[in-house]
Amino acid sequence: MSTAESVRQDAGGSVTVDGVEVRYFDHATAPAATAGDDRAPIVLVHGTGGSTQKHFAYLLPLLATRQRVVSVDLAQPVPAEGTLTVEHLERQVAAVVEAVLPGQAVTLVGYSLGSVVASAVAAHRPDLVRNLVLVAGWITTDTQQKLRNRVWHELRETGSSALGAYTAFCAFGGPYLAHVTLDQLAPVLTAAPPSDFDAQQMALNQRVNISALVPRIEATTLIVGCTHDQMVPARHSKALFGAIQDARYTEIESGHAVVFERPAQLVQIIDQFNEAPARHAAGSIIPTARP
Repeated sequence: MSTAESVRQDAGGSVTVDGVEVRYFDHATAPAATAGDDRAPIVLVHGTGGSTQKHFAYLLPLLATRQRVVSVDLAQPVPAEGTLTVEHLERQVAAVVEAVLPGQAVTLVGYSLGSVVASAVAAHRPDLVRNLVLVAGWITTDTQQKLRNRVWHELRETGSSALGAYTAFCAFGGPYLAHVTLDQLAPVLTAAPPSDFDAQQMALNQRVNISALVPRIEATTLIVGCTHDQMVPARHSKALFGAIQDARYTEIESGHAVVFERPAQLVQIIDQFNEAPARHAAGSIIPTARP
């Protein structure tokens, strides 16, 4: 069975937030914990233009062999033409946690824009978030990100066929692209045009500024930066590391698309952290595991 098929067969449901149905997947069949293993349930929050299927088809079933895992599919608020905010998406994640895991504090894992959302949830709802993992996240959008975002919007608005190639060029790391062929990248290069909700998320990415929230995070936190990230350069992850009191940092040799380039390594890092979040003291820089 493929990982994608595993995701489709997981139990799931939905909650209604701001007039929209927010779907989630719940992989609740993890084996009983071993003695002394006090793993919190993991909740996954995808990035821009993503979903459980797109970003976590590999991660979810593998993580679920050791602990319960819930994944949120972020949804376009009603009315669809309104301005999307971090608060909209934050409420969706919090509502799923409260509905599916009532009374439990979770390990909240955010990827890309999902890291921004997860940070906001952790800052506002420490009762819901015991541990926090921020993968390729950021605090405040900088000029490099705004320039890339502007080009993306212009290519989308003109219907340019170059949008897929531009997205792949920015998402994957240079070392990865050096060892794949254009045929192997065909699913990305020929993907369906971005939806209106994708465009809303990209517009939100231009306005991100959670600098007032991040210092309020109390959760035991792991920051995961990506060495070759051109969308959210690793300096942003290092800024998160410096701003969160109980944080430790590690880095993966990957571009922004770490969930595709290095999924097994990311699974290992998240799983080991969730097993013993305080294994490394706050302020630690955790060496990158080498093959």
